[in-house]
Amino acid sequence: MKNILCFVLFSFGFLQSGSAQDDEPPQIFRNQFSTNLVLPIVQSFDMSYERTVANKWAVGVSSAVYGDDIKELDTDNSSYNRTTNFEIMPFVRLYLNGTQTKSHFFEIFGSISEVDETGRYVRTINDQGYGVYAIGTKTYTVGGLGTGYGYRFLFVKNRLVVEAQLGIRTNFSTNYIFLNVAFVRTGIRIGYRF
Repeated sequence: MKNILCFVLFSFGFLQSGSAQDDEPPQIFRNQFSTNLVLPIVQSFDMSYERTVANKWAVGVSSAVYGDDIKELDTDNSSYNRTTNFEIMPFVRLYLNGTQTKSHFFEIFGSISEVDETGRYVRTINDQGYGVYAIGTKTYTVGGLGTGYGYRFLFVKNRLVVEAQLGIRTNFSTNYIFLNVAFVRTGIRIGYRF
């Protein structure tokens, strides 16, 4: 009786190990490129790279080049026109259901952008070496912080990504903090995972 029981247990274990080898493990994708489908409507373009670092965490960097039509969406109400030319945004994401499945996510990101301010007094030096103030355009670099929320859908064996995201950020000046809130990293994104 003991021999039969040992044979049954051995056979069952052998069958289980054989069937476990037939199941291929799910693929883990750690890299993702994506772009915003809404930005070309306002003559702008962005590209994001994301790297999975843990089960629910990812880090990445995004860059955007903005066109002239984007200034119509600006929330700044100052007396001069402030236009962002380009922006680089490193970010950290937390996926609530994990990085390998469709999931809600929260994001925190930094921002370094080049800004043009038009319609303000700008100091220039004339041929005689004197400082002269005239209304013109000042270009400078500014940093900021932002946050976002979104949902990611996965298709085609989890390789194709479609994301809906809402993100806002504010810029900080070296002289004072001004709340130039802008909707960045907002829209419908499409991407590829590998």
